[in-house]
Amino acid sequence: MSARPSSERPDWHTLIRATVRECLQTWKLQARSGPVTPKAMETIVARATVLLMSRLDGQPPHLVMALLPGLLRDMLAAFVEAMAAEKMGSK
Repeated sequence: MSARPSSERPDWHTLIRATVRECLQTWKLQARSGPVTPKAMETIVARATVLLMSRLDGQPPHLVMALLPGLLRDMLAAFVEAMAAEKMGSK
């Protein structure tokens, strides 16, 4: 992704969906060689979270804390949407 000027507001929905898609792709690649361990899944999710949290660098801590529940909720919704789309695509 290209760097954005600090004055430009990120498109959270697009960013979250892209991050979740990348997370799912990484999981699929690892799953090809066998079950993905909980530790590996934790690493995959942590990478996605770091990308999103880096967009909040420099923001006041109270703002970050206020945004976290919404970001997590949106990540979960994007995950469910991606899994549903994948399931529909495999039929």
